[in-house]
Amino acid sequence: MTPKNKIEVLIGGKIYTLVGNETQEYMQNLALYINKKIEQVSRKDSSKRLDTNMTAILTSLNVADELFKKHAICTELEDELEEKERLLLEKEKEILLYQNELGQVQQENIELKEALQNAQLETLKHKMELEAFIETFEEEPKAEG
Repeated sequence: MTPKNKIEVLIGGKIYTLVGNETQEYMQNLALYINKKIEQVSRKDSSKRLDTNMTAILTSLNVADELFKKHAICTELEDELEEKERLLLEKEKEILLYQNELGQVQQENIELKEALQNAQLETLKHKMELEAFIETFEEEPKAEG
């Protein structure tokens, strides 16, 4: 079992001993934070006549209010993050679809280039045959003449 940390802190003008698993620095920062909040409550004009318990309760309410507001912000950010992650997955799927489509189009392009090249070769072959055929007709009248 991990040994517990122990530290004496000043909160609201009184010394308290804190014992916990957190570091002494962390516990000291908590105490400083609470002490600051108590001072804020104590400084307000209307709270100068409050007793220690009422000051502690108001301080607790203020800290709880902060906690709830930050929790709401955190929840909102988590929701936004989930939405962004959902959109990211959606976009990644779109990218895969487009990559697949691109691959198909590139393959089709290769096939069309091959077909064009074959057609050009076939056209050239027919042209050469036609020229040879025309030459034979041009030579026949010379042979008769």
